[in-house]
Amino acid sequence: MLPSHLKALWSDNRATFAAVAAILAMVTLNQLGTGILTAIIPVRLAAEGHPASAAGAISTVFSACFLVGCLIGPRVVHRLGPTRTLFAIAAVNAAIAVLHWTFPGPAAWAAIRGIGGLATATYFVLVESWIASQTTPETRGLIFGVYMVLIRLAFALGQLIIAFVDPLVMTHLFFAAALAYLISPLLRPRTGAASPPMTSASLTAYLELPRRAPAAAVAAFTHGLLFATIPGLLPKWGIDSGMTIAAIAGTLSVMQLGGLVLQLPISYASDRIERRTIMAAAALGTAIAPLVVMNLTAVASSWLWLPLMLVWGGFASSLYSLGLAHASDLAPPEQRVAWVSSLMLTWGTGAMLGPLAASLLMDTFGPSVLWTYGLTVSLSVTAFFLARKVIRPSR
Repeated sequence: MLPSHLKALWSDNRATFAAVAAILAMVTLNQLGTGILTAIIPVRLAAEGHPASAAGAISTVFSACFLVGCLIGPRVVHRLGPTRTLFAIAAVNAAIAVLHWTFPGPAAWAAIRGIGGLATATYFVLVESWIASQTTPETRGLIFGVYMVLIRLAFALGQLIIAFVDPLVMTHLFFAAALAYLISPLLRPRTGAASPPMTSASLTAYLELPRRAPAAAVAAFTHGLLFATIPGLLPKWGIDSGMTIAAIAGTLSVMQLGGLVLQLPISYASDRIERRTIMAAAALGTAIAPLVVMNLTAVASSWLWLPLMLVWGGFASSLYSLGLAHASDLAPPEQRVAWVSSLMLTWGTGAMLGPLAASLLMDTFGPSVLWTYGLTVSLSVTAFFLARKVIRPSR
């Protein structure tokens, strides 16, 4: 049953919600293709005997090009418009999927994935700006929460598909990914979906986000610092703590499950309570697990472990969508595309710096410092959000 205020909004804005549903369906199918492609690459490389560093290098090239795409994406959307951008990106992604089959090998795949990073960033600049343009502060947090849940589920399903295919004969899955990419723009809304203003982004527009919506920028940056770092480095801590590989895999799965379970309640709460209050609560929630781990011996073998990781994953994963909703609340319509792009760039910066900083700390002071890192980031950001509420009550 929907709450009464959501029922009223649905009755008054059915066309808009239908348009949002179409956008969500479109991006879900797109992410299914991405999940397939992302899973095939490391599995196929391993099956062919390439070292782990080959997959790591390909991932690094993708991430670097993704950041560049955050800068050029608004200009592409401005030049082509939403519909032509969608079809252009679908064609590029489909071609990329097939090129993986045509030109196998780490060097070629790194170049191909670099192009994919540019296309992916441009795609999400458009999609997230488009969703922001359809929503109001009363529903924006919940809808962005649904958006995050759907793309995670689609991505996970795409990766799960490879479990049923022999790695050495999975080349046809490249074509399945290409098909998902090509079909996805056909699901776009035809009517009732106001497009974001296609003003080309300038450097000034990018700098507006941290100046005018610092809480949103910090939330996105923190999501990168935490969610790209703790799960990525937890296996090292776990092995040194005596955890089995199965236990580590289960822990990582529970972290992702936490994001699915808690994303919607947290997002909905941000529509009912001032968003920075929920941001502060989410940041404080991510401090619980590090605090317990640092003060409880053998916590990884206790009954508390999986609930702690579920709660951590739920709070940590919600920070980006909260920042996205908050930025969309404050963004002038003509700068919405640039602000979304800037938010993605901010997240990507945190996702690059966090693992690097934490890994260096772990090498210097030992694996357990991972949780000190997590606790320090969480409490610092909580203090920042609370201070912003006092200093700038409106934003």
